[in-house]
Amino acid sequence: DPHPGNILKLNEPTPEGYTVALLDCGLMASIDREDQDHMISAVIHLANKDYASLVDDFIRLNILPTDCDRAAIIPLMDKALSPYVKGGGAKKYEEELKRLYGMEEDSMSSQVGGFQAMTQDALTVLNDVPFSIPPYFAILGRAIVTLEGIALTGNEDYGIILESYPFIARKLLAEDRPEVQQALQEVLFSVTDNDSSSGLKLNRLLALLNNASGSLGTKEGATFVDLDGVPEDGLSLGEGFKLLLSENADSLRKLLEDEVENIADVFFRQITRKGMTEAVVTFSPPRPPTLPFLGDILSPPKVQFDDIPLPFLLPTGEGDRITPSISLMTVNEFTHLIAPKLSRDEEIYAISLADAAEQFVGADAANFLRGDGIISTQTAQLVLAAATTGLLGNSNLLSTPNAQNALKSLTGLLQRLDQSSNGKKNVEEILTEATSQLSTDEKERLDEIVTELTRRILQRVRTRVGS
Repeated sequence: DPHPGNILKLNEPTPEGYTVALLDCGLMASIDREDQDHMISAVIHLANKDYASLVDDFIRLNILPTDCDRAAIIPLMDKALSPYVKGGGAKKYEEELKRLYGMEEDSMSSQVGGFQAMTQDALTVLNDVPFSIPPYFAILGRAIVTLEGIALTGNEDYGIILESYPFIARKLLAEDRPEVQQALQEVLFSVTDNDSSSGLKLNRLLALLNNASGSLGTKEGATFVDLDGVPEDGLSLGEGFKLLLSENADSLRKLLEDEVENIADVFFRQITRKGMTEAVVTFSPPRPPTLPFLGDILSPPKVQFDDIPLPFLLPTGEGDRITPSISLMTVNEFTHLIAPKLSRDEEIYAISLADAAEQFVGADAANFLRGDGIISTQTAQLVLAAATTGLLGNSNLLSTPNAQNALKSLTGLLQRLDQSSNGKKNVEEILTEATSQLSTDEKERLDEIVTELTRRILQRVRTRVGS
């Protein structure tokens, strides 16, 4: 019964960090874990105005029957729930309902017509929608309404759905139960209006990390949560990186494990293919100039570097029996072997990921992921910075004084060669800031992830060579 007389603000936090005490817990209800998970899913769909999925949540919560008329229910949900999500309590709810039904203050006819339409919708709900309210829902609803009323005394625009969403986002990151994993998968992988690919939506991952930290991107006048919206004043790259590697994001890392492997393989193939093409162009000898009237008669035919068979050392066998063998093939043949051409869907996926990465890591890193300018000082700086900050794994190998001196000298040389970085943070500064906030445990997780990811990518390459 959480009315103001039953809530105390503590003078000092408890050892666990609690600052508020609740009294009078005589009337209690238990909500089983499965229903809690369905509620998490329902808040996500309600906050995102996904009423079609919300119907499924209500069916799982036994509020609606499995054979309910979805076509009739969804528009009624929109009218009944959208004003509530906007916040502001009963007063704002009434104002929003009047607006939805076209009830103008100075027009009696509009008020009569709006009231008739509202009455008809109410009768449709009562007569045509066979809903039921589980017993514990009544108790829970009363407690929530009471708490919301207290919040409205401090903020007349308070909206409990948006205010609760960061808590829901933190649940998604940490919980590994199947129902929560399914809800997390819907948030990160579901098809959107702007992206029809089936892979990870990087913008949604970045938005979710921001949501969990309490920063929301909103839509429709700051009424609903925008699952694709990354707040401008949200997490920095380092803060997001730290949250992703924390013990509170175990569920998220498990879900992303296979997808990150796919992403790494797509970028590996794209970078390798474009890099090899750039290398062939860079290292091919220039064609001698032609003479007027004589043409190429005095010039030898141009030798195409990518047409020359070269010896490549390839692994053969499986497991512990892998042995190297030499194979003669052209650069193009070798490239096609270890890095097959991306499909159209993979190309679109890679573009969307690189575009999203550009917002947080900068243009140089995004261009590297796109495979542009591989043979350049910017790319060399990027790879060197990744090695020194541990993003390539086994950072301890580079911790000796001699290695650090060599890396420092190379970094300084590359910065002097690259005149385009004046006035902006270079990639090493960005990555150093991102990794400097990590704890020892988080750095160990990063190293384990990178090591395992490298092993998986190399295994894919060996499989291609073996086939």
